[in-house]
Amino acid sequence: MYVVIVGCGAVGSRLARTLSREGHDVVVIDRHAESFKNLGSGFNGTTVVGTGIDEDVLRKAGIEQADAMAAVTSNDNTNIMAAQVAKEIFGVPRVMARIFDPDREYVYHEFGLETISPTAVGVERIKNALLADGCQRQMLLGSEGEVQIVEIIVPAEAAGRKVTEVEMEGKCVIGAVVRHGRAKVPFPDFELQVGDRVLATVRTDHLRRVRELFELGR
Repeated sequence: MYVVIVGCGAVGSRLARTLSREGHDVVVIDRHAESFKNLGSGFNGTTVVGTGIDEDVLRKAGIEQADAMAAVTSNDNTNIMAAQVAKEIFGVPRVMARIFDPDREYVYHEFGLETISPTAVGVERIKNALLADGCQRQMLLGSEGEVQIVEIIVPAEAAGRKVTEVEMEGKCVIGAVVRHGRAKVPFPDFELQVGDRVLATVRTDHLRRVRELFELGR
């Protein structure tokens, strides 16, 4: 993929390095040339000095051929404006904007902009860690949270159970199991072991039943 990243701070530079290592063509835009030092010597992409809301700068970065653009500066307004320009003027297929004020997120969604709030994500992760009891919610899906992606740490009580014993058609589907740091997509007769990290997609109204199948209680 050809990806344009606006902002070369801690997030932008790490994103750029990660995508570059994975073989993507990456161009990073930042107002300050010294910010590109964050990319390190191993970065194989291109850098452009300028602002992500300037059409000429975006063209120089190759926005017209970009498959995706991420606006991740430290300024919400800059990120939103850059995302709008990329989406509406240049027709970039996938555009993402980082925002710091989660209360404004719904407004941007009404304009068809895809956003992510580190504040909201961070609060959710911290809350999950504080309340961890073997089943942590990773993501809510749907306008009313009808479906959840959850991570379940298999307790001793559920060891030896097969994937088919805990899956419920249309209600719970196990997508992956992480064992000793290695992830795999389990086959139906795959037996769970104590400490396995199970990633499952669950209908919210059946979460209690899933917890019971893993014997996690409330």
